[in-house]
Amino acid sequence: MKLNSFRCRLGLLGVLAVLVATEGLRAQQAATQEPTRNANAFSYENGSSLFKAYSYPLVPEGSLKNSPKINELIRDGKLELSLEDALALALQNNLDIVVGRYQLPLAQLDVLRTKSGGAARGVQGAVISNALFTGAIGTGISGFSGSSSATAAAFSGTSSAINIGFIGCCDPFAGFSYGWNYAQTPLNFTELIGQSVEGSHTANYSTFYGQGFLSGTSYAVSVSGQRQTTNSIYSQFNPSIGAGLAIGLDQHLLKGFGYRANAVFIRIARNDLKVADSVFRQQVIASVAQVLNAYYTLLADKDQVRVAEAAIRYAQQLVDDDKKEVEVGLLAPLDVVQAESQLANSQQNLIVAQTTYLQQQEVLKTMLSKNVDSQLAAVQIDSTDQLPEPRPDDVPALEEALNEAVQNRPEIEQDQLNLRNQEYTIQANRNGMLPTLDAFATYAPSGLSGIKVLRDENFNVIGTVPGGLGDALSNVFSSTYPNYSVGFTFSVPLRNRAQQANAAQALVEQHQLETMLQRQKNQVAQDVRNAEIAVTQAKAQINAATKARIYAEQALDAEVKKFRAGTSTTLNVILEQQNLVTAEGNEAKARATYASALVQFQQATATILDVHHVTLADAKTGQYARVPNIPGTPPRSNP
Repeated sequence: MKLNSFRCRLGLLGVLAVLVATEGLRAQQAATQEPTRNANAFSYENGSSLFKAYSYPLVPEGSLKNSPKINELIRDGKLELSLEDALALALQNNLDIVVGRYQLPLAQLDVLRTKSGGAARGVQGAVISNALFTGAIGTGISGFSGSSSATAAAFSGTSSAINIGFIGCCDPFAGFSYGWNYAQTPLNFTELIGQSVEGSHTANYSTFYGQGFLSGTSYAVSVSGQRQTTNSIYSQFNPSIGAGLAIGLDQHLLKGFGYRANAVFIRIARNDLKVADSVFRQQVIASVAQVLNAYYTLLADKDQVRVAEAAIRYAQQLVDDDKKEVEVGLLAPLDVVQAESQLANSQQNLIVAQTTYLQQQEVLKTMLSKNVDSQLAAVQIDSTDQLPEPRPDDVPALEEALNEAVQNRPEIEQDQLNLRNQEYTIQANRNGMLPTLDAFATYAPSGLSGIKVLRDENFNVIGTVPGGLGDALSNVFSSTYPNYSVGFTFSVPLRNRAQQANAAQALVEQHQLETMLQRQKNQVAQDVRNAEIAVTQAKAQINAATKARIYAEQALDAEVKKFRAGTSTTLNVILEQQNLVTAEGNEAKARATYASALVQFQQATATILDVHHVTLADAKTGQYARVPNIPGTPPRSNP
């Protein structure tokens, strides 16, 4: 018994050695997999703990409350808002950015899903070829996906070679089964068991563990046993205890062999992390551009209010002057009526300008908050910055701008990443066109023991010899009754039309993506040229509007002097006042147009985040790290 116990321990150590070697293979495989370039701190994997694997993952709930910074900026009933403050609030609260931020954890979850052997679901902006699927999304790679589970029945021995078959990648599986049976069977003979009715109590158990790998390799280990009592007088053991061990290995040699064939979804999901970053950057660029335009529009509306207030001052001054002239008899009362009519029109224009200004404040409040609560709704925005002034170097040369756009535009980056996904698809489909050649090896020893019944020549029980599970396992691990199987399976599809269609579809999609990339480059170039034209025209508009305003001021001043000298009329003064108000309004509009053109150019070249010192890391965390504008220091670049 001591020898049997020693053999049993030795056999168990052998099984443990196999498992340790397997874990080492998996660790080595993980170490050689492609590294990912991703700074996102999202992880929903519960770890390798058995119980944590079945617990519902913890997904933090997003907050729909405004950031504290909004309340910090409210002073004396006004929201004092600089351009930097507006950008900071947008990164913290803008719901378009908040919604776009969810693409990052979704991409991480796709990586987690593919590591288990599942298919990638894709993220916004990513293209996954239909040539990878045999059916619905999630059914696995077409042509060489394996089973993801195994049962104890796969390890039952027969007189032929035992082959467990390929087990799908990549999460391991384990299980245990137990069954009990009682049966009585009437017999037409008594020679086999010495009874006319066979009765038995049988208990079966089996435990198994297995895993597939990205190399096209899979293994499974099963330990099974049986305890049976019977009424047969010829049984050598009663109860009899049988045990069995099966260690099986399967390897794809052609179709389904290697990392490129089996890890295509993992490679795509990891590449989609970069797609998700790019799509999120595109959303941040669009949102920052919207906020800048909204802020500059607010400044322009504020200027229109200023112009309308100046028009009232001009009209009120004319009314006062006309009344004095009427009192001394130099003017007719009709001139006062004309001046007062102009004053009423100016007051009406002021109301319209103020209404537009207040409405634009509401637009900006919505952009900079998750919800406009009662406190935020009650305050007015006091914008503290001014519209940008034209500069000679505000935009680079056209060729430099085009190069910047091609390098920075997220749309081009996404098309290039989708082409990389298509390359992974083509590699996988190239392997899928090969014939199937699998090699397998199985080691399945068995053992039998129990209470040995000693009988005389008349089959009367004269004694027993004790025995049990330890003896049966000793038979197994000492290979007393070995069972070895090796072999291969080879299958050749004679026409292979499905795989040919998949391979051709992948190539057609690749050519389509290449064409889409060129189309996107053409669109980017057009955007940059249009934006440069808009900036140039806006600067010219400012120059012309400024000159027109100066001329209007001079004309009004001359007309007022003539009116006071008695050589002009109230109507002429009113007309010159209207010309000046129009000129001032046109100048304010020209400056707003210039600011909008600058934003358009920065968005077309995708330099808007660098210009305003916004990094993708800031957008991911919802923070805005202000950088001092120190002359000579290089600007921060976005990852």
